[in-house]
Amino acid sequence: MFRLRPGLIMTVEVVAIFSGALSGALLARSRREYDIVGMAALAFAAGLGGSLTRDVLLQQGTPLALTRGSYLATVATALVVAWFWGHHLGEHTARSIVLLDALGLGWFAVAGTLRCTSAGLSAASSVLLGVVGAVGGGILRDILSNQVPAAFRRGELYALAALAGALTLVTCRAAALSEVASAGIAIVVGSGIRLASLRFGWRSPEPRRPSESREAS
Repeated sequence: MFRLRPGLIMTVEVVAIFSGALSGALLARSRREYDIVGMAALAFAAGLGGSLTRDVLLQQGTPLALTRGSYLATVATALVVAWFWGHHLGEHTARSIVLLDALGLGWFAVAGTLRCTSAGLSAASSVLLGVVGAVGGGILRDILSNQVPAAFRRGELYALAALAGALTLVTCRAAALSEVASAGIAIVVGSGIRLASLRFGWRSPEPRRPSESREAS
């Protein structure tokens, strides 16, 4: 179990929740079929869906999203921002959603991994639940908006980016780096890989399929 500075998990998770919730609210706002209820639903799903799933699997009491008012307040803040100022993004809305999602990915991975290590889980289990928490909100948001989740799309460096961030965190802590330094490095790695994959077209490994095998021969 790693000792953590008080408030570190909450600080990291609040940033992650805001990024996720804002991406969900902006996605709903960009579609004519959604009203305020739809915006709130996607904001809640993207902002808190991953941490709720993680904490249910962790079984360490009531999920933090339901006991910490600051988490719900963060979602509400993101919803207000999207409602009143989202229209200023105009044609840049879709790009902004992708960027917010990518930035939040690293923060979510670190928050989840920190939460699990502080609860006494092994490094491997902490990394696993860290990834679940990182991708869970995006998966729920995409399903509710009738899209194939980015985590499941062919070639998307999404879950693997979250995995890299979580692994970086436990590696840095094992190397006796401070919790703040470890979290910062891991966030840069997780979000950085996702952003770089979008910028440079990096793709996750794919299995060779029968048709591709025949073409190669």
